[in-house]
Amino acid sequence: MSFAAMQPMYFELDKELDSASKLDIDKKLKELFQLDEPGTFSVVLYNDPINGVDYVTGVIKDVFGYSTTKAIWLMLKAHFTGKSSLWSGAHNEAKERMAQIVARGPDPNMLHKGAEPLKVSVQKNG
Repeated sequence: MSFAAMQPMYFELDKELDSASKLDIDKKLKELFQLDEPGTFSVVLYNDPINGVDYVTGVIKDVFGYSTTKAIWLMLKAHFTGKSSLWSGAHNEAKERMAQIVARGPDPNMLHKGAEPLKVSVQKNG
């Protein structure tokens, strides 16, 4: 099932989530994908209300080589909680991956709405 087919359900869930639910999502995703190990650096994606979900998911897949399922979960985490740790590792590699995301530019289909490159940062873990 494509994300486009899931959008009505997705947006209904978004309205129902409270902050406690968002914390549960964050905890489960960290456990599932084993992110944020101490002594490493994370590439963090911030929520973006303009770039399309398919575009954001595609960038995550291309830059990190993740499956569609993992890319969707990470994109949804950013949407629901405000940010998502996409990857952890060495500082130089984290900066390179951040640069790759920014270099992809905005979603070409959303330029008319003022889309900008995805907002990302590198943060030290632990």
